[in-house]
Amino acid sequence: MKALKKTAIVFGLMAATAATPASAAIYEYTMTNGDVLTINTDTSSATFVGSRIDASMTSSGFATFTGGAIPVFSFVLDSLDGTRLINGQRVTDNPLHSTTTHPQKLISYGPSRNGRVNLWAWWGDPIIGGDYITYIKSYKAQVPEPGALGLMALGLGGLAFARRRRRKTVAA
Repeated sequence: MKALKKTAIVFGLMAATAATPASAAIYEYTMTNGDVLTINTDTSSATFVGSRIDASMTSSGFATFTGGAIPVFSFVLDSLDGTRLINGQRVTDNPLHSTTTHPQKLISYGPSRNGRVNLWAWWGDPIIGGDYITYIKSYKAQVPEPGALGLMALGLGGLAFARRRRRKTVAA
């Protein structure tokens, strides 16, 4: 009965490993003004948080983001929610023209513009501000390692098999 439980645990760990996407990652960029931009490839979402901005966004493009210290990207946003401080006033994004001439975007120009990041949107109703621009200062990535879980599951399975084999040898 115990061997059956151990086998079930091993197969459970292996199933969990197989279900974990190997490419999922969370990329975190600290900006020169103290803001933090976080991009999550697993949920295709991002947040931009700081003293002058508190925004969350989604884009199907985030799923293929590969990170890097000063990346180059341009993601059209599926959604943008949150607030931005403009002239001492907290305002929300205004989706005016977001499906025509001015789609909401998150853009990084890479080394050519010193790590400039632009949250391309209109802010306020009526509009009182445009793009939110800042620069990348530092970067870190948190990449899950499903392979480590798989190795652990194989190791546990090997131990269970060795123990079972040893018991059969002693009984004989």
